[in-house]
Amino acid sequence: MTERISNLRLKTRQLIGYGQFIVPLAIIGLPIAIYIPPFYTGTLGLDLATVGFILMIARLSDVVTDPLIGLLSDKTHTRIGRRRPWILAGIPLLVLSSFMLFNPANDVGNLYLLFWISAIYLAFTLIAIPYVAWGTEVSSSYQERSRIAGTREIFMQVGLLTAIAIPLVYSVVNGASENTASSRGAMSWLGWSTVFLVPLCTVWLFSSLGEPPRPAVTSMPFGRGFRIVLKNGPFRVLLIASMFGALSSSVGMGVGILFFEHALGLGAYAPLLIFVTFVCAILGAPFWVFLGGRVSKHRALAGAAGTSILAFAFVPFIVLWVKPTVPEFVLPAMLIIVVVQGAASSAGSILGLSILADISDIDTLKSGEPRAAFLVSFLGMVRKIFEAVGIGLALPVLAWAGFDPRQTTHGEGALNALIVVYCFVPLILSFFSMVAIWNYPVSRDRQARLSAGLARRIARRTTE
Repeated sequence: MTERISNLRLKTRQLIGYGQFIVPLAIIGLPIAIYIPPFYTGTLGLDLATVGFILMIARLSDVVTDPLIGLLSDKTHTRIGRRRPWILAGIPLLVLSSFMLFNPANDVGNLYLLFWISAIYLAFTLIAIPYVAWGTEVSSSYQERSRIAGTREIFMQVGLLTAIAIPLVYSVVNGASENTASSRGAMSWLGWSTVFLVPLCTVWLFSSLGEPPRPAVTSMPFGRGFRIVLKNGPFRVLLIASMFGALSSSVGMGVGILFFEHALGLGAYAPLLIFVTFVCAILGAPFWVFLGGRVSKHRALAGAAGTSILAFAFVPFIVLWVKPTVPEFVLPAMLIIVVVQGAASSAGSILGLSILADISDIDTLKSGEPRAAFLVSFLGMVRKIFEAVGIGLALPVLAWAGFDPRQTTHGEGALNALIVVYCFVPLILSFFSMVAIWNYPVSRDRQARLSAGLARRIARRTTE
């Protein structure tokens, strides 16, 4: 079914019903980013460089599937809407691939990892692109779009917190024999959580929020539509910022657990640091919604990036000077840093996707066709390419430098490589991302004029 939803303000039940669906996606998405490398290398014994290459290849498969699913979702017309059918198609695949990826047999090999990580990426594409596009379409209000994205971000952080909490609870229940976040038992619990939660959250989503009807428009050829996207100046700015941001986050998250365990000696506290990060992200989310409406979304987003960069710049100081001299201060110092970074981290998901919703108005004015899913998929495709490159280069570089996650002691060269990859590379990349988004050209007033022009065009077509 479809329904017309107010462009001014959604009801609380609609916001909650829409936002909660991302919880199980976050629960399984976080382990893919930060637990799969140490799980399949340190716990299951696969080669570090090979796992990095597999993750890169699997991620690059989205280069084909993302724009295809986005395009098809925009053109879908059924009785239940154009976003729901694709979500329904992805649910069974997500449940199965999550279970298989996090409950492997004792003698898994590289092909097993490649097959199931590719399957879970396809499932995420089928579900996430229509889901995010759905959220961009239900309101044309500049501030309401941030409110929708902010609600989704808060629920995503709840899911991420749950993903961190599950290994911690597993460790408590099973004692000290298995106390690492990437243990086989903890990963199994994460897989089973997806099996139970995904169907329940899907029912809640579908019963809470309707899809706005698709306007009666004539679709343009793919080639012309693609050229319009590339000529969209604001979209290019967001694209460049996302490229650097994706590289930075991919490198940082891919080697984060390894850095905490081997460089800082905080293996037992790694889940705690990540947990605190996501708690602070939840607490910071309303502030970024407010600030994006008070100043502008892109300036608020650049400010968040600058805050995170300043905090993260102290990490090399901690590992090179604090740890050798006063090791008891390492954990408190890192907690201060992750509190600041966590509070700033939610700005990207909230304001970035809210900006993308505004950009979709520009695209509709130029193309004459509502293509929210295509824009979401195009941006997602580019991000995934750079995420794949980030993890695909970071792990082999560490392996080349002699770092082995199965060892408890490392040579000076191996540890220095880990420090450089985790600390300095993300700092440089995040700085370029901040500079790019600072120059985003669409202000709140300009967006209001664009939205009004689009509303007039739709009204004329409705009366013709």
